[in-house]
Amino acid sequence: MQLTLEDIQLTTADLADVEARYASSQELYSPTAPKAPAAQFGWRDRWWLNQTAAASIAIHYWFFESDDEARVAADEGRFRLSAQTVPKLGGRDSIYQPPPNDGHGLGNTVWQAGANFLFVQHTVVILVAETGGKVSADTTLRIAQKIFLKIRQA
Repeated sequence: MQLTLEDIQLTTADLADVEARYASSQELYSPTAPKAPAAQFGWRDRWWLNQTAAASIAIHYWFFESDDEARVAADEGRFRLSAQTVPKLGGRDSIYQPPPNDGHGLGNTVWQAGANFLFVQHTVVILVAETGGKVSADTTLRIAQKIFLKIRQA
């Protein structure tokens, strides 16, 4: 399956329920850069929710050649997405951890850090991240689920 950004990228209409205002976008490197696997393409959109810059999110889209590359990049990349860690037996681990239950509806490969959700579906890695602590986990999860549905429908 060859997905494109246009197939899954959220629009203002998709985010009407949170009164989203498009703020900016930019091309991204792989979440594992400069190490392999390298993304074929990466993109980030920033949105203001509820018409205020205080409630902002960033949606990252990374496309890989294979499902395996996407899973490896997400798993290894979660250490680069945040400097925060959690203790684990024998050391520290990324703050991005498997969610406490499977009620997220984002497939089998999912990590959560507070209100931020990182997931893999086919050859795509998605990160929906809030910035500033003003957006709830319920809101970012609903946004991530919209992208997940677009991927499944593409």
